[in-house]
Amino acid sequence: MKQQVKWALALLAAVGFQAAHGEQAADSKPAASDAWYEKLNIKGDLRYRFEDFQTQDKTSYERDRIRARVGFYPKINDDIDVGIRMTTGQSVSGAPGQGNPVSGNQNLTAEDSRKGLYLDSAYIDWHPGVLPGLDLLGGKMAKNPLIQVGTYMWDPDIAPEGLAAKYHLDVSDQFQILVNGTYQWLNEYTTINSEKMYAGQAALKFMPTKDSYVMVGGTYYDFANLQGEPLLDWQNVNNPYGNSTTKQISGTTTNLVYADAFKVAEGFAEVGFDVGLPVRVYTSYLKNSEATTDNAAYTAGVEVGKLGAPGTFLVGYDYRKVAKDSIPGMLEDDDAFSGSGTDGKGSKIWASYQILKNWELDFTLWLTKKNIATGETPVEFKHIMVDLMAKF
Repeated sequence: MKQQVKWALALLAAVGFQAAHGEQAADSKPAASDAWYEKLNIKGDLRYRFEDFQTQDKTSYERDRIRARVGFYPKINDDIDVGIRMTTGQSVSGAPGQGNPVSGNQNLTAEDSRKGLYLDSAYIDWHPGVLPGLDLLGGKMAKNPLIQVGTYMWDPDIAPEGLAAKYHLDVSDQFQILVNGTYQWLNEYTTINSEKMYAGQAALKFMPTKDSYVMVGGTYYDFANLQGEPLLDWQNVNNPYGNSTTKQISGTTTNLVYADAFKVAEGFAEVGFDVGLPVRVYTSYLKNSEATTDNAAYTAGVEVGKLGAPGTFLVGYDYRKVAKDSIPGMLEDDDAFSGSGTDGKGSKIWASYQILKNWELDFTLWLTKKNIATGETPVEFKHIMVDLMAKF
């Protein structure tokens, strides 16, 4: 399949070149500038998921879901890479051309209906040879350009939109300096201030042996133009995702807006070592200086093992507490507290097993509570996920 796609792209490139520059000799070869297609990388995965939800004082329910992703990654030249990926996903209410930003899953439902396909990422990665260690990214990025040691702040499926710079300096074989920055669009408006995020990050990584490392660092997030402005709600139903709100009345329309601004400082640490199996231990803490109460979040976790050859495995445990106004709720892991959102705490337990090459089994259990802020009534939540995933 890959070879067929490569030859098809090669044919298209040759036809375009001929149309632009006139007929070529029959025995001529493609110009060197067209050779990017020879380095085209195609990657993807297909996941089948069973889920069971149990919420206190509510009827439990279960569902089956699929996620299909395919990405094309051509190497344009020695300095430029491009990534374009498509994914399945649920459509945004009132905007069918847009998909859920925190999940590529599609429910198996609705009388065998066709499933939506969306542009998941489309970015340019410029890593100039004259500045080794630097990556400049622009577009809809495939993953968060900032270091994350857990998912308590960012859902792992979010594909940020905007610009980013990543730089690593190898001081020695055992010491590395990491500096990252990003400018992201959250919501664009033409009549009010657009909602954006600016972030800067620095970290130090020590590698005393080939099987061990220690990383410590910090991040500062400035979420611009959120206080008093519309909620970040991809469902368009005024969902605050756990955050505090106030009402904004315009004529006969009443909307919810953010009660607080978000300026968040985070510190994190991660340690890796080998005891016959690789072990990763991590922790992170953050605080929103613009909220006076319920303004902090933290996580701590451990993971043992690593997937690779058939028969390999990994297991992990993570605990998190995400206060009501610590971060914008829509960004948080949407599996943790019965949908994206803050105002929750609890545990995540997971295990993965490599059945065959490119074929794995994953199990995840969430045991959490939501509505944990002062004056609220906590609600217990259990979420089970079983995945079969094929990669190519």
